[in-house]
Amino acid sequence: MPEQPAALPTPAPTPDVLVVGAGPVGLALAVDLARRGVAVRVVDTLAAPTTESRAIVVHSRTLDHLQALGVLDAVLERAVVSRGMELYADGRRLAHVGFDGIDAVHPYSVSLLQTDTEAVLTARLAELGVHVERSTTLTALDARDDGVVATVTAPDGTGATIEAAFVVGTDGARSTVRHLLGLRLEGSFAGEDFLLGDVDGDHDYDPSCFHTFFSPGEATGLLFPLPGDRARVFAQLPPGVDPDRPVTVEWLQEALDERGVRLRVREAHWLTRLRLKHGQVPRYRVGRVFLAGDAAHIHSPAGGLGMNTGIHDAVNLGWKLALAVASGRTGALLDSYEAERHPVGADVIALSTRLTRLGTLRNPVAQRVRNLVLHLGLESTSLDERLAARVEQQRVRYAGSPVVAGHGRTVHPGDFLRLPRTQVADALARTPGHLAVVLPRGWPRHLAEGVTELVVTEEDEDALTEATGLTHGGIVVVRPDGYVGLVGDDPKTGVAQYLALLDG
Repeated sequence: MPEQPAALPTPAPTPDVLVVGAGPVGLALAVDLARRGVAVRVVDTLAAPTTESRAIVVHSRTLDHLQALGVLDAVLERAVVSRGMELYADGRRLAHVGFDGIDAVHPYSVSLLQTDTEAVLTARLAELGVHVERSTTLTALDARDDGVVATVTAPDGTGATIEAAFVVGTDGARSTVRHLLGLRLEGSFAGEDFLLGDVDGDHDYDPSCFHTFFSPGEATGLLFPLPGDRARVFAQLPPGVDPDRPVTVEWLQEALDERGVRLRVREAHWLTRLRLKHGQVPRYRVGRVFLAGDAAHIHSPAGGLGMNTGIHDAVNLGWKLALAVASGRTGALLDSYEAERHPVGADVIALSTRLTRLGTLRNPVAQRVRNLVLHLGLESTSLDERLAARVEQQRVRYAGSPVVAGHGRTVHPGDFLRLPRTQVADALARTPGHLAVVLPRGWPRHLAEGVTELVVTEEDEDALTEATGLTHGGIVVVRPDGYVGLVGDDPKTGVAQYLALLDG
């Protein structure tokens, strides 16, 4: 007899967290929760993972988070590395923006199909004993003071309920969770129109760079190399294009030619027309229900920031939910998710909007000025590095957050701590709690439960001492998401005060 497939583990009937939506954001959140010992269930209305490649770019800061989740090597095995951006206009290169100069553990982006990203995260989740419950559709939410009751339609069509301490909606731009909360995306709804294609094609562009083309008209072309001969191409459409025009390879090729993208399409794996609007919900949290990813914010694909921002939402929220589950407290720590991530979402929308407008100038004089400014301005190393760091999301910080404390010289609470030689992300993967660097090495430790010492090299210690301005007895506490929670001059009282913030 043929071997029967192993039965999937029965999900916990009363999970700590119910995640609605099994795209990259929901999977990343579930992995982060499961590795912290949180009982989690993941439901998705789709019968199988999507076969559409969708989001393809994983930026530098996101690679740090994937390293902590334990999936970086698997992602890199499937991806092509991108070390910069090339900008073109009128058939010539305007500028090169390199990623090599940014201050990052991983000074590069990678490109891979979203199907591969989801496969890697799904496999990691399975290692942790959690499996996605597919063909399961959320239909109602009953949020109470002590938990949430979710009503779902099961694969056999019958109704069922799932009780959970918390629910997180990671169910995309048409989020059911958002609808059930009575929230709407607010923002600029003029909309943008794109042709997208994942194609096999011939071109002579540098495969280690992203490529942006400012066409002679008012629309932009984009090319992102993928593994092999495959590439993701975008052709932004000007206003007034027939909304019912069929999407064909011939139309895509015509649009690429018009935008100066010298790629000859041999075969199309995926073609679509994407109409996007910019918007963000006013609240990321309603009681015990949260929104993350496209359920909370949508914007132009310019910069490839959508999935990355959503994964950052997940990593910010995961450790906070884990602490809330363990402590039973649902106050300041969970409020800090919205306080920290809502401004980041707004900033990403603003950046992607500016990048889009830059490529859609209609006035020929304005186009020539833009091209000249980009050509001259990006020859400046400092401007080049600032733009690269912004796109790679290395400038995200949580200064002023209600759950960070202290002050430093150039490393401040809310900054992402980069110590390449000690590999903070590896340490966070092994110890998914808080880490602490005590200065100087050998100083008596007074660390609290849940805070693990990170032993650094002498070189790193000198650099951190200089960056913080701390001397004897100083301490830097790194949060589970890699950001600095505390810069203080007394390990014992500093850690106690910081942990009190989290319990508030």
